[in-house]
Amino acid sequence: MASSSLPLYPTDDGWPYPDVTSLEPLVDDDVDLDVLELRADPHAYAGLTPDEFFAVAHRYGLECEPCSMKELARALDCTHAEAAVVLGAAIEKLRTRLSSP
Repeated sequence: MASSSLPLYPTDDGWPYPDVTSLEPLVDDDVDLDVLELRADPHAYAGLTPDEFFAVAHRYGLECEPCSMKELARALDCTHAEAAVVLGAAIEKLRTRLSSP
């Protein structure tokens, strides 16, 4: 029988997933310090076009429930590929507004 320590190998019982013996939910209370180190420009959204802001807000749920790319394309009245281009441009603009100290 495999031990409860990782990693599991193909010869271990329960490979590729460890045997679950506890029904308690796993809790991840560790703070991601990398996220805390990012600084966002307070006017990061100011450089976006209305369609780009709409795409980011609706895809990632900033103003409403997150939507799929199919739903986003329908809302923007364009094809899936065109919606992906709009969203990609918006993300690239936002990425330039993030910096690390």
